[in-house]
Amino acid sequence: MRTYQSTEIGNVVVLGHAGCGKTSVIEAMLYRSGGSTRLGKIADGTTTSDYDAEEMKRKVSINGTVIPMEWENCKINILDTPGYFDFVGEVRQALKVADSALIIVPATQGIDVGTEIAWENAKHLPKIIFINGLDERNASFDQKLAELKEKFGKTIAPIQVPIMENGKMVGYVNVAKMEGRRFNGEWTEEIPIPEEMMDEVRPVREMILEAVAETSDELLDKFMNGEEFTREEISWALRKGVLNNELVPVLCGTQNIGIQIILNSIVAFFPAAADTVNSFIVKHVNTDEEDIIGYNEALAPSCFVFKTVADPFVGKISLFKVCTGVIKAGMPLYNTKKGEIEKPNKLYMMKGKDLVEVEELHAGDIGAFSKLQFTSTNDTLCQENDPVLYEDIVYPHPYYTKAIQALSKGNEDKISNAINKLLEEDQTLRFETHPETKQQLLSGIGDQHLDITLSKLKSKFKIEIGLTDPKLPYRETIRGKAQVRGKHKKQSGGHGQYGDVEIIFEPSGDLSKTYVFEEKIFGGAVPKSYFPAVEKGLAECCQKGVLAGYPMVGVKATLVDGSYHDVDSSEMAFKLATAIAYKEGIPKAKPVILEPIMSCKVTVPESYTGDIMGDFNKRRARVMGVEPIEGTDQCVIEAEAPQANMMNYPIDLRSMTQGRGNFDMEFVRYEQVPSDVQNQIIQKAKEEA
Repeated sequence: MRTYQSTEIGNVVVLGHAGCGKTSVIEAMLYRSGGSTRLGKIADGTTTSDYDAEEMKRKVSINGTVIPMEWENCKINILDTPGYFDFVGEVRQALKVADSALIIVPATQGIDVGTEIAWENAKHLPKIIFINGLDERNASFDQKLAELKEKFGKTIAPIQVPIMENGKMVGYVNVAKMEGRRFNGEWTEEIPIPEEMMDEVRPVREMILEAVAETSDELLDKFMNGEEFTREEISWALRKGVLNNELVPVLCGTQNIGIQIILNSIVAFFPAAADTVNSFIVKHVNTDEEDIIGYNEALAPSCFVFKTVADPFVGKISLFKVCTGVIKAGMPLYNTKKGEIEKPNKLYMMKGKDLVEVEELHAGDIGAFSKLQFTSTNDTLCQENDPVLYEDIVYPHPYYTKAIQALSKGNEDKISNAINKLLEEDQTLRFETHPETKQQLLSGIGDQHLDITLSKLKSKFKIEIGLTDPKLPYRETIRGKAQVRGKHKKQSGGHGQYGDVEIIFEPSGDLSKTYVFEEKIFGGAVPKSYFPAVEKGLAECCQKGVLAGYPMVGVKATLVDGSYHDVDSSEMAFKLATAIAYKEGIPKAKPVILEPIMSCKVTVPESYTGDIMGDFNKRRARVMGVEPIEGTDQCVIEAEAPQANMMNYPIDLRSMTQGRGNFDMEFVRYEQVPSDVQNQIIQKAKEEA
């Protein structure tokens, strides 16, 4: 593949619902463009895009991949994305470096949620829709076109009508050019438009002409006067409309048929990198100024790392988009975030799993480095004397959390090392050891996400782990008041042990602190030198409550009386006396268990409001308010809910809304649990003891 200039490069993200045929269409595009010598198949695990062992086993896309291909003297970097919602991080990465979007929709009935999300994700990008699978049972071009028009409005502009024979697509009418094409093997030949199709073609032609007329006052006047548009005017208007995000051409075909017109349309309608303003806000470090710039080859070289691949053979691979200038092989680059110089020996472009060595890449192109020492995803590489910093990709927070346990002994240390390698390439995965429960916690977007993570650990690192529900960080406190005496007295030859304290335990009113200690000793009943020992004993005791062993909070302990012995008293004796008072006094001070309460903000279409609020009621949640989002059919529902009842919410919300809902959640405070829940927590603690 030759070196391409910014005016010859396009970056197209392919979006759509899981199972709509994205990978197969991309494979057909690669084959038709001459980028591969055989047509790979998902069933055989031979596609260029789905090369990961998990993808081949599951027959679905999990990772985003870059597939460069050449067509009409242009380089098209196709960015394949997963359709399953658990892998939204891969979609975010591809969208960050894309200049345009190809949305694949199935020809069967209905607009699925994946299509809606794809449309929303690509709302700021020029886009084309490809109706796929016209050979499938119950497929209908007319119905699908009507559904698209109803859902997405007048921007929908079909430029094809399929020619069907016996339920099979054998050709199409290019309505923009008013010419028929019939498939002849891998290519098409021109044919007259079948007369019986004219009733179907005319309304589509009218839709195109109306869309074209909307692109300029001159063309609108011509349309209103009943004048015919020329082919050049239609082509120009369609391109202008697509570039301005005012028109969305609709193509049709199957996973093997109609591929050439996709490639032609990408070149005809989509912008080259040089035509666009890059989607990154750049900060000039030396001047602290922010700017939005185009993919300018004349500027100093800089690039943004949007993805990391942990390859077991090659090592770490860093995929980047050239934002300005020309990146050349062997060029030292400055990592602005890390303050380090990287010295990559070779420069590559990535084609599926294969690294293809190149000499240089121009602004707007996508490339790869291997084995960079300091660089990770979201880093900027540039010239040290002209440091810049590009805006990060924002990833969704992973709220679906499980505790991990090694299934075989001796793997504990290996687990952390292996998961950390996966964290390099998956920015929606989190791994931590909880400071209280000491459990190792793995968090992801959903159950599929964690399931595939476990499979990768097994296949790549030979480590098997299991998942369990995490322990929740409950707290204990008191609601009443108790005054007790604790006396520790022991004589065993020589010096004895003597400590005597009288303490009032009561609520402090501040749950953010474990305890408040005061002393109101009169007449020297307990010498001041033993006050620290009493407080230390209290601090140690509060680490474990009396109901279920959870840490105590909000306790006020006031030392009011006691006694001591000139010889036998010691700090240890007063610590033990305090412990005796604690164990006797806390049960008398009405102890209760507190649970963590989370603040939740759920964003859903307004039609799901009732379902979400009803579900919150089942979770012991309090709905705080519902706020519509102006200009959309969405609303934000704010609620507070016990963390214990939100552990599976990422999956439940997706099920309730068919994937249309999103939420954010954060800890706000602790609250007392109901008595029945408290009894369950105490019983479980006894069973685990």
